[in-house]
Amino acid sequence: MTITTNVEHLTRTPLGVRRGFTSEQPQREEILAAVERMAWTDNPTLVPYLDGPAVRAIVAAVFHRRHDQIQVVGIAQLNGARQLIGLADNRGGRSYVLDLDAEVIHVLAEVPHVPNHARHSRVA
Repeated sequence: MTITTNVEHLTRTPLGVRRGFTSEQPQREEILAAVERMAWTDNPTLVPYLDGPAVRAIVAAVFHRRHDQIQVVGIAQLNGARQLIGLADNRGGRSYVLDLDAEVIHVLAEVPHVPNHARHSRVA
C-alpha cells in the first residue's frame, strides 16, 4: 500500500525537538526520507511492531486510547536499529513515532489540510 505524505503539512513535535531527534537538519532529513519510503499496511492489528510496551503506551497517548481510529500503519527502518512508525487515523491525520526499543518518541504530526474557506465558514 502506498500513501503519499505532504511534507509541507508535517509538524515536528516539541518533545522530538527537545530530546534532540529532530532538532538538527541531518536528523530531520533522515526522518523525512524514512517517511517517504515507509511501507504501509491497512491491517494494523497484524503488525508486530505495535506490540511492544513502549509503542503501546505512546499509541494510547496519541490516539487517546482509541485504537479503532488507526486505519493504516507504516514502518521504515532507520540507521542504528531504529524504526519510524507511521500511524494514520480515520480523519486523515498522521503521527510518526520513533521506536528506540526501550522508548518511543512522537516526533512528527500531520494534520489533514483544511482549505481556508472551510476554516472561515465553520460555525463555532
